[in-house]
Amino acid sequence: REIRHHKRKMNIFRLAGDSIHVFAMCFLLAYMLNAKSCNGYSGKTQLMYLAVFITRYLDLITNFISVYNTTMKVMFISIKATIVYLIYGRFKQTHDKENDTFRFEVLVIPCAILAVFINHESSVMEIMWTFSIYMESVLILPQLWMIVKSGKIRVDQIIYLVTLGCYRALYIANWKYRYDTEGFYDILAIVAGCLQTSIYVLAFCAAPMSTHWVKEIKAGCADLRQGKNILGGNNTDKA
Repeated sequence: REIRHHKRKMNIFRLAGDSIHVFAMCFLLAYMLNAKSCNGYSGKTQLMYLAVFITRYLDLITNFISVYNTTMKVMFISIKATIVYLIYGRFKQTHDKENDTFRFEVLVIPCAILAVFINHESSVMEIMWTFSIYMESVLILPQLWMIVKSGKIRVDQIIYLVTLGCYRALYIANWKYRYDTEGFYDILAIVAGCLQTSIYVLAFCAAPMSTHWVKEIKAGCADLRQGKNILGGNNTDKA
């Protein structure tokens, strides 16, 4: 399916979206390595992200589209696999299991069922691709649940969530651009992407800890002005 739909020119919205997505993942990885902690981040969300990339990029070895495409696929899978290892391996003692309690099977099972029955064609590769699209639209929920349950949020978490939200918003612009210039659209990807973006918007607009978010943003800006490090350092005890 990707061979059919990927033969297109690069546009600024897709490039910007991919760049911000890579930044978000690298930022999270850098934070964990610098803080030597995964506290405040949902292992379930990261596991679901890894599953999304693996099921979406099953054609990594069999189909070559472009150097850019292959590089991005390898980066996404490698970075997410490393993050999952840090959460459940190297830094597992800092994993906040008490708050990372979202029943992720409530998301995985419906996405799998939908992928089997609502897809573009009934092939294994297509069903796996569709599953990854559905899964990505809701996988941030365990992370948001974890933050709400803890009642606290750090500036690094805000940066991570904002960059992920921007990535999805830019991909909506990418789909609009492609429709205007190529006449192409994928209704499944568009609906799932809009749902995912809506979750981010609602999280930032209606989060019960929004006052705390504002305080953390102001504190983060003050730290930056003072040249302080926001990538963890000695702040690992802040949940």
